[in-house]
Amino acid sequence: MKENTRNEYEKAVNRVIDYINHHLFDAPDIKHLAGIANISEYHFHRIFKTVIGENIGEYINRLRLEYIAEYLQTTRFSLDEIAAKTGYGTKYALSKAFKKHFGVSPSAYRSQDKDPFNFFGRNERKIMELAPEMREVPPKKVVYIRIIDWYGSPDSYRAAWKKLGQFAKKNSLVDKTTEFIGLSFDNPTITAPENCRFYACITTSKEVKPTGPFGILNIGGGLYAVFTLKGPYDGLLDMFYNIFFRWLPESGYKLRNGGSFEKYLNNPDHVSPDELLTEIYVPVAKRNRKELKNEA
Repeated sequence: MKENTRNEYEKAVNRVIDYINHHLFDAPDIKHLAGIANISEYHFHRIFKTVIGENIGEYINRLRLEYIAEYLQTTRFSLDEIAAKTGYGTKYALSKAFKKHFGVSPSAYRSQDKDPFNFFGRNERKIMELAPEMREVPPKKVVYIRIIDWYGSPDSYRAAWKKLGQFAKKNSLVDKTTEFIGLSFDNPTITAPENCRFYACITTSKEVKPTGPFGILNIGGGLYAVFTLKGPYDGLLDMFYNIFFRWLPESGYKLRNGGSFEKYLNNPDHVSPDELLTEIYVPVAKRNRKELKNEA
């Protein structure tokens, strides 16, 4: 495939992926998605699979069910409530689709002690006492490049950050205000490692046109719990485990809409691994009295 052609296809698929991320349960049909890509329906299926590696229908179905699995892991919503929130209508329709994908019923999945990929390796995790800073964070506009691979994959990450750096230099995007951001879209205790999506990003206030694999996203502002890790990036696993499995349930806060992100405060090429500084931003809202009572 010619480079110019692939760039156009990647830009088109980025538009579709960004749309799906914001309308996952709106049941958009293929005709509508092909229109967003500005590609004929006939060619859209093939192009999407070439760029992403999955058929569009399988991709959307998987994301929906993984989203529901996260609901089961992190909330006490009943199956009826989850079915209503996610468009499945009844818990029976939800249970049928869920069991077909995961091989177990939603109730069995919720009660399991161990995540299917043992990503966190809970018995191996370092216990940390966390005291986050609560910050009101303004919205951010970022330029991103997508990685689909297991989280932390050195070859994929190194190549992506290099490409993003070259793009930023070519377009004069980096200045004193630039922030280097990492967005993880999947829960690795649910999503198969090879399907995990990570966006390497830089913030910008300039007008930038999406080009090839480089897209534009807005990160929502609001209240975030901000945790700081000093040391190698492989310590992030311990940090995330402690945030989501130990700090959050006891914090009086709940997750709100919007994803977590990482902000890298220094450059691994310029400092030793022990001196690396990473901030983790988790979007939260205060639990109300009824929610706190139900948790008791």
